Amino acid sequence: MLRARSLLRSPAVALAVALAAAPLLSSCAADEPTVALLVADGTDPSSRAVDVDAFTERVEATCDQCRVRVYDAEGDADTQKSQARQAEARSADVVVVVPVEPGDLGTLTGSGLPVVSLGELVPGSERYVGLEDGTVPRQDGSDLEAARAVLLGREESMTFVPTHAMSERAADVAVAFLADVPAEGGEVVDGVESWLYRHQEVTIDSLTSVLVAQEVVHLDDLCSGQTEKRCTRLGLR
Repeated sequence: MLRARSLLRSPAVALAVALAAAPLLSSCAADEPTVALLVADGTDPSSRAVDVDAFTERVEATCDQCRVRVYDAEGDADTQKSQARQAEARSADVVVVVPVEPGDLGTLTGSGLPVVSLGELVPGSERYVGLEDGTVPRQDGSDLEAARAVLLGREESMTFVPTHAMSERAADVAVAFLADVPAEGGEVVDGVESWLYRHQEVTIDSLTSVLVAQEVVHLDDLCSGQTEKRCTRLGLR
């Protein structure tokens, strides 16, 4: 029996799915429903499709007895296929996958498990959370490192991907599967119910209004060491 907790709130993502699902979570029959999160490469800071902590916290915040099992393929497609079989063997109730090679997971999507694609669409998955142009752009290093490069003038801009919002949305969609309720707010794209986000080009003029305002980076981290004087000259602190 599941019991809804108070929902985490994020300014970057609407809570329609979670708010709709929360009163009905008791309809999940399993004692400990399991969400398997298959991550392409958790060690690669340039891979920005998922925030594992945000995803896990969101599931646990909206579903008291749900558990999240994380499988990290470390960039290897064969490993991810093996992990998909492991998730099925360990009786996962829903799978959320950030694919290494989207076309290699036909066995997963043919297994009867509900599959949610995150970042890139896996053919055959029921639902998809990603970007409007279909692919999450890569960058060298973390968002903080990219932002500091823009601040120092080494780069003209960086691409902001709303990873946190996408991760929370994928968690909401997974919980909706567990509760057997509709996940609201999506649109059908090429036959797949989808929640699509936009990436944003961030320049030196919008570093604080976009990244700091959304707590993607913190001002103290942005303006420390080499960038401290630059921030002072620009009036950022």
